[in-house]
Parts: sequence; C-alpha cells; structure tokens
Amino acid sequence: MLGDNAPQAEDFSSTWTWTAALSLVGLLVGLCFSVEQVRRSRKAKEATRLRPDYDMLDEVVVAAGKLEGLAAEKADLAPLKELRSRVKQAERRSPDLPFGEVVARIDAYQKTMLPDCFRRKLAGKRVTLDELLELSRQQGAALTEIRGACDTVQQEIDRRTG
Repeated sequence: MLGDNAPQAEDFSSTWTWTAALSLVGLLVGLCFSVEQVRRSRKAKEATRLRPDYDMLDEVVVAAGKLEGLAAEKADLAPLKELRSRVKQAERRSPDLPFGEVVARIDAYQKTMLPDCFRRKLAGKRVTLDELLELSRQQGAALTEIRGACDTVQQEIDRRTG
C-alpha cells in the first residue's frame, strides 16, 4: 500500500511544481513589463515638460549666431535679453538643470558690449582700436561659451528623457 501511494504523491507534487514555476515566471515577466511601462511613461511626461525649454535653448543658439556677425552694441541685445529672462524662468522651473550656466554666459557676453556709437568714438580717437578688437574677441569667446552652455543643458535633457 505504501508503494502505491508514493508514486501518486510524487506525480501530484511534480505537476504543482511546474504549474507554480510557470506562474512565477509569468508573474515576474508581467511585473517587469509593468515597471518598464511606468518608467517610459515618466520619461515621456518629463520630455513633454522640458520640450519648451529645449526649444528655447535652440532659440538662444540662433540669436547667438546672429550676433556673431555683428560688432554688437547694446541696441543689438534686445532679443538676447528677452531670451535671458526666459532662461531665468526655466531655471526657476527646473533648478536641477544647469540653466544658470546659460544665464551666466549671457551676462558675461553683455559685459563685452562695444560702447554706444563706437564708430564715432573710434573716429574721435576716444577709444583705441586695440580696445575694440579685444572687446570683439571677448564677444566671440562669450558667444562660443553661450552655445556650449546651451549644448550642455540640452544633452542633460536628452539624457533624462532618452
């Protein structure tokens, strides 16, 4: 009698073991899929939230490109000043992103402005050509730093949302 019961119990345990193992695998796969969906959803929401800031940084790069070909005076800064205030707002919305670096680079660029009516001052010899050339070089370097700071922020946004 003991011999007959032993194989039946073993078959019963074996069937339940396989069923439990397959159920556990199915549960783990479903759990992994759910976690991945939640993670993708969060990244999509973050990408949607940061998209306007990303596009605004593109506008900053375009404005910097337009200023590259100019011997910029204070009057030429209107578009960049408006973009600076928008970058400052983005910095308040997302303090964990390095928008402050972009603001600092724009501020540094504003300090390299040529004097108002520099052409007349140059003709009147009130400003030397060397001083103007140095300011022009500093403007070029500052514009490069603005673009670099914008690229850094955009790469960070890409890393977080990609």
